[in-house]
Amino acid sequence: MRKSAVALLALALVLCSACVPGGTEAAGVAGTDIAGRVVNETGAAFPGVEVRAVNSASRTVYRAYSGPDGNYTMPDDFVQGTYAVSAHFTNYSANITYYDVRVGLGQVLRLNFTMREVLCTLTGFVTNGTTPVYGATVRLIGAGGNYSGVSQLSGQYSITGVKPGTYTVVAIKVGYYPSDPLEPVDMIRGNTTNIDLVLREQPAELTGMVRYDGDGLSGVKVRLSNAQFTAETITDAEGNYTFTQVPSGSYTITFSKDQFLTVEMSVGLAPFEDRELNVEMEYDSANNTQTFLLGLDLAHSLMVVGVGVSLVIMAVGLFIDYKVRRRPDVLEREEEGTEEGSEKG
Repeated sequence: MRKSAVALLALALVLCSACVPGGTEAAGVAGTDIAGRVVNETGAAFPGVEVRAVNSASRTVYRAYSGPDGNYTMPDDFVQGTYAVSAHFTNYSANITYYDVRVGLGQVLRLNFTMREVLCTLTGFVTNGTTPVYGATVRLIGAGGNYSGVSQLSGQYSITGVKPGTYTVVAIKVGYYPSDPLEPVDMIRGNTTNIDLVLREQPAELTGMVRYDGDGLSGVKVRLSNAQFTAETITDAEGNYTFTQVPSGSYTITFSKDQFLTVEMSVGLAPFEDRELNVEMEYDSANNTQTFLLGLDLAHSLMVVGVGVSLVIMAVGLFIDYKVRRRPDVLEREEEGTEEGSEKG
């Protein structure tokens, strides 16, 4: 009888130990849970999302599903432990996956998710065939909707969040012809598609004359530039300059020459415009103190003076010679007077 009682007591202890939680594999305990809410990008409830909690020690996977209000809670057999928790729905991805999440006995941990649809991306470069084109608009047109992006300084563009489907792609910019038509492109969910586009300019032309004191000024450096285009030229002997095949747009034009004040101004060119821009430059007297005559340096000024003096002397000599040839008796009287003075002496 005593042995039977001991055996029954031992059996009772074994049964009790099986009912008491111990370690990560203890039976589910009320109040131990992972719960939360799943929403879409607008913040609205997202039902039907599978939330998986994987026990780091046993690799046991617990699953819960968001209800009509977006809320979820783990099943009754969920136990304490360390977990990796993630959310899954076809063609969608969660904003986060939680790792090394520790859930203690009797603890309820709230983990929320935002689901975003897995869409497509279109990227590439817009150029004129050789150099990047900045500010071009790239458009995707199709049954899935219309999307657009703008090229950056490097010419690269990127359009994200595109729904799968077949689209027509075109690039446009003022001052350029639209890009050549392409075969329709199939945008595949989760993929990035690369398409490079070429724009051809609708060129303008800019000409003009640079003057100083009313006359054409040669040797002036003329620079036309903006963020995407730069060109330089030098005025010819008559002060003329020309820029051709210039993409339309807004530019800064600069005129510079040693010993002259630099002139800078803004100029806008429309597609196919033929524009004339004339400029009058001024001598930089404030920064050229070593000048002497007519804006020339000292050496050249002395050269001019020397030439002028020589011409004056030559003119006087020719004048005297002319007078003598017309009145030779004057020269004879002067010579006689000179001789008489010598005799008296």
